[in-house]
Amino acid sequence: MRNSLLWAAVLLFWYACRDSQQPKATSPPASTPPEVPTDFMAFYRQFHTDSLFQVQHISWPLAGQTTQTAPDGTLSAQPTYWERDKWRFQRLVDFSTGEFKQQLLTLEDKYVVEIISYAGASHFALERRFMRRSDGAWELVYYADMQER
Repeated sequence: MRNSLLWAAVLLFWYACRDSQQPKATSPPASTPPEVPTDFMAFYRQFHTDSLFQVQHISWPLAGQTTQTAPDGTLSAQPTYWERDKWRFQRLVDFSTGEFKQQLLTLEDKYVVEIISYAGASHFALERRFMRRSDGAWELVYYADMQER
C-alpha cells in the first residue's frame, strides 16, 4: 500500500511539473484520453453509477484528507481514513456544463489520479487516486474531499 501511495505521489509531482507547460482542458474529451487505460473508463462509469460496485472497489479504510475547521475558524486539510459505514456514494460529475474541470493523470497503466476542480476557482479541488489490483480490477486507494489546494 505504501509503495502504491509513493507511486501516486511521484505521479502527482511529475504531473504538477509538466502541468505548468501545458494548457488545461475545460472538459474531458468524449473518448478515452490516449494516456488513460481503456478499461479504466468503463470501470470509472460503473464505479460512479453502481453503489455496491463502488464499495467493493475501495481499499478500506480509505486513506485521504478532509477539510476541518480549527477553533480559530480557519480551514485546513487533515489526514483521515474514510470508513465504509460513513462513506457517501460518489456520483458522476457532468463536466459538459463547464462548472467543473477534470484532469486524469496516469502512471504505467497501473495508477490513475483524478483531480476535479471548480472552473471558476481552480484552487478548490478534490482528488481521487485509483490503482489496478493484482487481479486486474481497479480500486480507489485515496480520496481527498473538495478543499483549497
